Amino acid sequence: MHDEDCSFPVYEQQAWWSDKWDALAYGQTFDSLRPFFDQLQELHSKVPRMAISNVLCENTDYCNLSFQSRNCYLVFGNVGNEDCMYGHIVWLSQNCFDCLYTYRCQYCYECIDCVQCHTLTFSRDCDNCSDSSFLVHCIGCRNCFGCVGLQNKEYHIFNQKHSREEYEDKIRSLNTGNARTILAALAKTHELTGKEIVKYYHGFNCENVTGDYLYNCRNVVEGYDLKNCEDVSHCATCETFIDCQDANFSPQKTEQSYQCLTVGGYHLLFCHSCVSGAAELLYCDNCHGSKNCFGCVGLKNKQYCILNTQYSKEEYEKLAAEIIRHMQKTPLRSLDGSSQLRPSGFAGQAAGYEWGKFMPPTLSPFGYNETIAQEYFPLTKAETLKLGWKWKEEKPGEEQSYMGPVVAVPDDIADVTDDITGKILRCEATGKLFKILPQELAFYRQLKVPLPRLCFMERQRRRFAVRNPRHLWKRECMKCGKGIETTYSAERPERVYCEECYLKEVY
Repeated sequence: MHDEDCSFPVYEQQAWWSDKWDALAYGQTFDSLRPFFDQLQELHSKVPRMAISNVLCENTDYCNLSFQSRNCYLVFGNVGNEDCMYGHIVWLSQNCFDCLYTYRCQYCYECIDCVQCHTLTFSRDCDNCSDSSFLVHCIGCRNCFGCVGLQNKEYHIFNQKHSREEYEDKIRSLNTGNARTILAALAKTHELTGKEIVKYYHGFNCENVTGDYLYNCRNVVEGYDLKNCEDVSHCATCETFIDCQDANFSPQKTEQSYQCLTVGGYHLLFCHSCVSGAAELLYCDNCHGSKNCFGCVGLKNKQYCILNTQYSKEEYEKLAAEIIRHMQKTPLRSLDGSSQLRPSGFAGQAAGYEWGKFMPPTLSPFGYNETIAQEYFPLTKAETLKLGWKWKEEKPGEEQSYMGPVVAVPDDIADVTDDITGKILRCEATGKLFKILPQELAFYRQLKVPLPRLCFMERQRRRFAVRNPRHLWKRECMKCGKGIETTYSAERPERVYCEECYLKEVY
């Protein structure tokens, strides 16, 4: 995941986890005359990092941020999966291809925000649906095709009821393995979309929540993509978070943590990529199974360390308190070195000092446009640089020099021969090169869907474009007039109801 111009060494994953190197060898002594973040940046610039972040995985060499998964390829945020390919935030699923935010699903293709679904294709915002295609905002449906806003229905085609025999005859007559059939079905489903009644948030089994895509949650303030969370605020893409605030992406149980990214453990403050039972960490990065550490990078199963230097328990507690007092008095600085203290009247408040702030952008090895943040909150290069953040110039890809033959992709999966896996295809939208893998071809044939004509990143970009944004608008329920906060803006065509009105209307 790291470009060749990064300042630190990058190790192959098994080499990083081995005993052939020791992160304590990079230890530094705290200097009370210098800002703490400057010292932390020095450590960040020299401690080796993993090429990819995979924990307890098998045959997932081309995935990142993977946990307990096997036989997966190009799935990012890959948790508890098996035999999945091309996805982002796919959790506890099997045989799911080209999916975005799917949870406990099997045999799904081109699905977005689907939970507990089986054999579902070209669908979004569905819960507990199976053996269906082209569904939008459906719950508990099976054997349905091209339907929008249905609950607990069966044998429906474009929202029209059919007998089982009629349904099966009509579906048999459709050639879903042909790209033209797919385009026509998508277009007709789109005509139905927007007329349905929707609940003000996506999810179920929630109490006292604001945000979107929330499942089995309680007491949540502006949370997104959360499952089994309680008493959290401003968190996203987490499972089993309790008493946490301002955290993003965690596949493991986490308690009493604040301002964290990719963590799992207890009482983690201002940390990044610290999992496997981490606890009582402050300003740590890429530390696994470690406890009671402050400002450390790349530690494995360590305790009582500061800036990768080992201390006794008593020494650690005394120095940690001293560093906190130092940070409370040290002004934050921007990338150009200038102070970030607020104007007079605010000076002296914690907002302008190091303590209590997440690690500054200068410590990030990535440009803003290299991160997933660009998908959720897209910025231009000028906007990014104005904020003082990094921007990565894209290097010319091999597609610029590739002079190979143009490969015609058959419209129908029945016309695709095995030798397609040995050919190089060109994305019809971006011109980037991509390939079809043998496992991929077998999956398309099994589900009877046509080959993709777009590269993975373009397919993912288009999936992101149809998700509701991570932004809340204050509106009124369109049935009873009660105030709600929702990710559906007023310009959206759907009829947005509060939960009480929604349940009365659709069940």
